[in-house]
Amino acid sequence: MSQSISLLATLGIAAGIFILVRSRLSKSKRGPPPPGPTPVPFFGNLFHIPKVLPWIVYRDWSLKYGDVIGLQLPGNRSLLILNSIDAAKELLDKRAAMYSDRPKSLVVDLIGWSWNTPLIPYGEEWRRTRRASWQHFTPKVMIKHHPVLLQESRRFLRLLHAEPDRLQDLLEFSFAAVVLKIMYGIDIAPGDRNFVPLLREALEGPTQALPQGSFLVEHIPILRYVPSWVPGAGFQKKFAHWRSLASEVLEKPFAEAKRSWNKGEGHLSASHEMLEAISQRQLSFAEAADEERVAKIGAANVYAGEYILSLTFATTLAFFMAMAMFPEVQAKAQAELDAVVGPDRLPEHSDREALPYVNAVVKEALRWFNVAPLGVVHRSTEDDEYRGYFLPKGTLVLPNVWAMMHDPKVYPQPEVFEPERYLKDSVLNPDVPDPASVVFGFGRRICLGKNLADASLFINVASSLHVFKISVPLDEAGQPHQVKIDMSSGFLSHPSGFQCIIKPRSQAAEELILGS
Repeated sequence: MSQSISLLATLGIAAGIFILVRSRLSKSKRGPPPPGPTPVPFFGNLFHIPKVLPWIVYRDWSLKYGDVIGLQLPGNRSLLILNSIDAAKELLDKRAAMYSDRPKSLVVDLIGWSWNTPLIPYGEEWRRTRRASWQHFTPKVMIKHHPVLLQESRRFLRLLHAEPDRLQDLLEFSFAAVVLKIMYGIDIAPGDRNFVPLLREALEGPTQALPQGSFLVEHIPILRYVPSWVPGAGFQKKFAHWRSLASEVLEKPFAEAKRSWNKGEGHLSASHEMLEAISQRQLSFAEAADEERVAKIGAANVYAGEYILSLTFATTLAFFMAMAMFPEVQAKAQAELDAVVGPDRLPEHSDREALPYVNAVVKEALRWFNVAPLGVVHRSTEDDEYRGYFLPKGTLVLPNVWAMMHDPKVYPQPEVFEPERYLKDSVLNPDVPDPASVVFGFGRRICLGKNLADASLFINVASSLHVFKISVPLDEAGQPHQVKIDMSSGFLSHPSGFQCIIKPRSQAAEELILGS
């Protein structure tokens, strides 16, 4: 017996030594981590993470460390910052099977957004809820939404003509109106106090909470149990407020859509179609309830979609700024519209192929101002190696969209609004990287409302250019004001600190606006 025990002990020690040696040999074959600021014990690089305009700081770091930057977070986690299109395409597109996951985020749970498909980990729930959203915005299906987009773009023209000083509010209303009608069949009037303010408030949660380093509780989970009355735990009240709003965003408009569907009323919407499809299937009560839950999330993904509402709203706002700052661009686009569309009607989606310069303006608006400057974080599901650097399983990956879109090697003079960069011989040049391939996300995590945002941007840009002259205000001496555009910090960034003068281009244009 003693000999058997001795033999087992010897074998155990030998196995342990073998595993240790193999582990060290394996590690010795691994490349170094990507370069970055020197971490400190326990906290890693947590306190290096900038809270103000981090995308600019990361771009500046790339001048020292290169376009791929590695940071260490508490808990032995790795964060990878990608500052170039090449790096993002290689990892997030070509290796999408390995980089399509999302980290399980405590903050996402605490602010009540754990239902939101773009924020949840890769898996069956993600596939089901994403399908519930995406099926309504495929290129083929998008055509049926064009009438709603036209209707709301023309209402926007009338509202802006009446109140040109309310550009930002009217844009916010217009894009919310589009999504509410398409997804829920809900018609809202200007001055709506139910759905537009709800969405605006609710989006404060992810905007403020999701950037890396915003709240320590993400890295020190035990802080979630600290009562709100303890000094320094004010985040608990914020989280409770954001949870309530997130729940309302999920439940309120869908309940209205279900009510109208039960009564056979309202505009036929995506929610109506999903409810009808569920009712026609032979499902148990529990199965039907689960399918309805998925439909509810699918609709809310679009209503609360950061990349959809915020991208179309903020990008169109930035477009107005650019037209005032670069009047020569405005003049060229209007000349093309005059030649193709003419003075007797407004642009339609069917005009798009004949308007290459206007399409280039849309592309440049997407590039020039980035609504989600750091995209949405990805997570690797396997150990990987890139350019000789070792990337452990679970690495968080942030694509610095702003740095990619302002890379002078790809887009010379990136601060200049220059649609011509996408044109060659008066047609769109496929050799120039399309900003849409970056700003709408990467791989399997590409924005589910990309086609809706694209169609909405085009018709609003084309229609506004066709009827309005956009210019900067004049000072007391009659000279144009100096323009300075500010970007807000946070997960979503909106342009601010800018005003423009908006007037009809002509009497004929004014008649088009009022008659639309």
